Amino acid sequence: MQLIYPSVIEAKGLILVSSTHDYNVTAWMKAFIDRLYCYYNFTEERSGSWSSQLANQYRKAIVAAVGEQASREEGMDLTLEAMRLPIKALGYEVIGELPVLGIFGKGKVKEYPEILEKAESLGKQMASLV
Repeated sequence: MQLIYPSVIEAKGLILVSSTHDYNVTAWMKAFIDRLYCYYNFTEERSGSWSSQLANQYRKAIVAAVGEQASREEGMDLTLEAMRLPIKALGYEVIGELPVLGIFGKGKVKEYPEILEKAESLGKQMASLV
């Protein structure tokens, strides 16, 4: 993460994408999010107030989750929430979410042009905002 921290500080946009493993983000994504904890500032009194070093800087984020679940209610919402909540707490505005439902298998997303169009649209939106 020492190599990534300067990029996190410099970038005004962040795109998080995780496949769904046991109704949640992958261990790699969880580790990445956990290591952003260093950007929080806490008061001496615990559990007291806190702030984020990344807040109030007009940072934007997109979260996307890919899974074989056929609906958001079958576990996809938890995966998106596990990325959305900590990123918002750090001060990012989540400008879009992309649930990629019912896909299992490497490269299968290419068979769904509507998903690729939505991803491209979100990318363009991010580019215009940062």
